[in-house]
Amino acid sequence: MSPLKYWILGGCLALLLIQWRRMSLKYDHNEYLTKTLNKFLVPRWVGSVGHDDINEFLKEELTRLGFDIINDDFFDVYSVNNVIGVLNTGAKRFLLLSCHYDSKYLETTEFYVAATDAVSCALLLNIAEELNDFLHQEFANRPDLGLVLAFFDGHESVDGVLYPSPMLLGSINFVHVEVVALNKIDLVISFKSIGAPDQIYMSKYQRTYALHDRLADIEQELRISGDLSKCHQLFYKLKDHNNDIADDHISFLKKGLPVMHIVPYAYPEVWLQEADNLDNLHWPTIRNMNLIIKRFVYEYISNRTLRTYSIG
Repeated sequence: MSPLKYWILGGCLALLLIQWRRMSLKYDHNEYLTKTLNKFLVPRWVGSVGHDDINEFLKEELTRLGFDIINDDFFDVYSVNNVIGVLNTGAKRFLLLSCHYDSKYLETTEFYVAATDAVSCALLLNIAEELNDFLHQEFANRPDLGLVLAFFDGHESVDGVLYPSPMLLGSINFVHVEVVALNKIDLVISFKSIGAPDQIYMSKYQRTYALHDRLADIEQELRISGDLSKCHQLFYKLKDHNNDIADDHISFLKKGLPVMHIVPYAYPEVWLQEADNLDNLHWPTIRNMNLIIKRFVYEYISNRTLRTYSIG
């Protein structure tokens, strides 16, 4: 990037920061985040009662928040039900935020609630809740950009059946049938295993390194302003480009789309254990992640310059 572009981008970000501080936002809707997270903290493998309940809850909340619902239901060995919410359906391009809402079936316990996966789902809904007024005002007369929240199903869990690796059925189908046309997707941000203590996040792909770099800067700005909870640093300006895991973003990556994978450097200690529950989540990490990602989404939607300069 040339010095002039850096100067222009810096000026745009400074203006956005001023606008952000002036906005009448619910910066910390902890009550909604906690309530929503608790909804997800049930066994929810494909075929379970909890899975069906969460599917309905997602549709209800997205509808309440003003999203148009796309029911991406299909049968591929098992019945799979992606829940897709879209704001500004007629837009030319979309920012896509994604996670999976099903939990893995474990034969060793009936009480595995996959809390660190549930956090991603709660965060996406909470960001939509806290930015709701801004999003609807921003998209009211804007044809260039919209927002997609994708809650994928069939990630790795089937009632009574174990698989050694994720199946990724929902995201594979989404890409295959182009539930949202792939040539309209500006950026995919996929969230995985959020909320364990002492986890750090690095860039996974060179193409979106500048965007990851911006996440790290946002964290520092919020820390300096005193908005963050006391907590270890989450985002580092480090490249971990040869150490990713199989997750729902892979199908998008294979199609050449720019991807950010928000996944910790190491699996949580409680991964695939009954102890992956509410008691072992780290609330300062969750609160800070919510504030950082919310600010990033706000900037990405507000600032065309950031989008143009930051994706290689």
